[in-house]
Amino acid sequence: MNLLDYIKQVYDYTYWANKRYFAVAENLSEELLRKMQGHSWGDIHAMFVHMMSSEWVWYQRWHGTSPAGHLNKDDFPTLTSVKEQWDKIETDMRTYIELQTEESLQAKIIYNNFRGETFSVPLYQMLMHVANHETHHRGELAAMYALMDVPHPEEELIQYFLNLSGQKKF
Repeated sequence: MNLLDYIKQVYDYTYWANKRYFAVAENLSEELLRKMQGHSWGDIHAMFVHMMSSEWVWYQRWHGTSPAGHLNKDDFPTLTSVKEQWDKIETDMRTYIELQTEESLQAKIIYNNFRGETFSVPLYQMLMHVANHETHHRGELAAMYALMDVPHPEEELIQYFLNLSGQKKF
């Protein structure tokens, strides 16, 4: 398998898993969505805004813009508003990935982080970072759901492959 096909598969899994966790959130009360639990972004709604925003930030960096910070949580007051924006970002991400070549994935991209520090990193490493970052936050969401006794799906990679191959539907 070449690097581009691997990256596409990683993003297919990432969006599959994200949507499963988002579907759980869509069935929660506003009180549970906003319940502060001490995880990195505080509550479930804020976690999804952060995940979406992080994708947007990296996408901007790949296009020569280094945002000074994340999207404002207040601009996405409902899960519906998050979903609408995230769907657009997913479409843009998938289109961008589809346009890559083995060479462009190896090419370094220069960007500034939120502190103004400048770095140069191959595109494929940045793409993998975004997917890994979302895996980390899904783990936090799983803990938040568990602490509230909210049933939630398993989203480990093997489950995605079993689902994809038709051996087991999740």
